[in-house]
Amino acid sequence: MFEFLGLKKSKPGKAGEDHGADTQPQTVQLDASRIEVVRMTLDGVLKLHGIPGTWLTVEAVPVRIPGQGEALLLQLEVKHWHDGMVLHAPALEQALLGGLRGFDPEGEETRYLFSWQFSPQCGCPHTHLPEPDFWTTSDDGDSDDDHGFAATLAPETR
Repeated sequence: MFEFLGLKKSKPGKAGEDHGADTQPQTVQLDASRIEVVRMTLDGVLKLHGIPGTWLTVEAVPVRIPGQGEALLLQLEVKHWHDGMVLHAPALEQALLGGLRGFDPEGEETRYLFSWQFSPQCGCPHTHLPEPDFWTTSDDGDSDDDHGFAATLAPETR
């Protein structure tokens, strides 16, 4: 009855409703050799820097980010707690990235993303957030992080 208004008719050339561009990362396939390259590179970086290999694991997840192309998400999981791991996480990422770029034949073209997670059994002693003033106490930048210890004073020699 109301066919002249376009009801009950599908429009030509339009298979379904357009919801716009997909903004969620989508997983893509990754061959086993690239996964092994990531694992071997992490093992090499850990050994080079004296970090036990059981303290950190990696899972490589290839993703396609709409509008940006493909990337490799490296999910690093802390299995054993050490305060230095979090303190030096950016440096560890850079070391891993450097190793991957040098060892992986596709490393130069690959975009790497990092995520960190902490195993519930890692032994982290920090179970509560500190008081608010912890975050606003400024460090003047002239001293190294003393981790709460007083500076060592050397006796004057004459």
